[in-house]
Parts: sequence; C-alpha cells; structure tokens
Amino acid sequence: MKLGFVSDIHEDVISLQKALDLLYRENCDQIICLGDIIGFSNPYYPFGETRDANACIELVRDNCSIVVPGNHDLFLSGQIPRFSAGINYPEDWFLMETGKRMNLMKGKIWFYENEIIPELEQENIRYLKSLPEYEVRNINGYNILFTHFLYPDISGSLRKRVDEICDYRNHFWFMRQNSCILSFSGHMHREGFEIINMMGFKEFGFKKKRLRKTESFIGLPSVASGKNKNGVAIFDTESFELKTFRLK
Repeated sequence: MKLGFVSDIHEDVISLQKALDLLYRENCDQIICLGDIIGFSNPYYPFGETRDANACIELVRDNCSIVVPGNHDLFLSGQIPRFSAGINYPEDWFLMETGKRMNLMKGKIWFYENEIIPELEQENIRYLKSLPEYEVRNINGYNILFTHFLYPDISGSLRKRVDEICDYRNHFWFMRQNSCILSFSGHMHREGFEIINMMGFKEFGFKKKRLRKTESFIGLPSVASGKNKNGVAIFDTESFELKTFRLK
C-alpha cells in the first residue's frame, strides 16, 4: 500500500493542489494529513494574495483518509490541546488578550501574535474540532502512529527546540504504549525528511530510502511554500521505501 503525506499547508491552496495532484499521479492508496492545514503569517510565507484557509480544509477533508490537527489548527478553531505537555490553560484562555496570555505563559508556548486570522466557515470549524490529536492504524500488520509533533506536545504548541535524540525519548515511549514500529510527523518543515531511531539522528534531502523495520520516527516536509524547500512524501508499506518529492 502506498501512503501519501501532506503536512504544514498553512493555507497555501496552490501548493496543496499541486501536492494532491502529484500523490494521485503516483497512485497513492491513501493520503494522510499531518496537520497545520491553516495558520498564515506574513513574515514566513509569500503567498498572501492566494491563501485560502477554507479551500485548504475542504481539500483535506475530501482527499485525506487520516487527518490530525497541528497547533495552528487548534488555536484558530478555539481548542486547547488535549495533550498539553504539562501546560495548564485557564478556562478563559481564548477570551484573554494576547499580552495577558504572554505574561501568564512566559514564552513557553506559541502565541500567534503575527497570525492573520482567517474567516472560517462554521462547517470547517466543526471539522477541525472533530479531529483526533493522534491516530494509530494497523497497516500491513504494522502499527503506525500519525501525529503533528512529538508526545507529549503532540500538536506542537510549545516553543521548545528539539535538537537532541533525548528530546524524542517520551515520544518513543508513547510509540511503545501503542505498539507502533513507525511514527510520522510534520511541524518541523524539514527539507526532505529526518529519521530518528537506534542508529541515531539523520536528515535527508528530497530522495528515496528504504526504512529499517525497527522503531523509528520520521519527520516530513511542509507543503507550504516558504523559507524552507517544500514537498510531499510517499511511504510504501510493502517495500518500506520512503520517497520525498520537492514541490515546484
């Protein structure tokens, strides 16, 4: 089975359509979205005139069989992360002014101060609120974990750098709790993909590689056109080959 991946779309409907077209041309059996369908800010992305939050949500809803939300999806649909990584959010969190939020959390989380708030249709807000923060699926006899980022910050809401293998320790524990051999995530906007396992931490460009059948975390590229090179990924569950494609 071929699994196609899109992640970190950030309202870039043009790149998302290119991504979906590519995955269908490659005969993917399922397309999976790893979050941040929406969330746009001018300092990071150049497609302000063509961004379309509602169109991106609708394309994901119509084309993706598995969808998990990212930190931007949760914030813009008014949701406090279920997996809050120890952060205690007050009940009136979304009624607070940004300055009060910043003072309360002291830089621990993203505050989205540069975010351009989209006018979301109610149906699309309901859809975002219906999404689980993670999915585990058994595919070809292997349990696979799909998240936006690392447990316990599954949605990627913390302003925490992840630089060392030890930063993945809790996520591997969560994988074991769910009997998962592989875990796929977005959030980091990799230029290609990264693999973290017992062999260490290694980044790859836009290429193909056969994965080991051992407990591994795979970080994938963003669809959104921005400062990082963007792309999509395909994983063949029979050959265990992962391939990333650059979007142009």
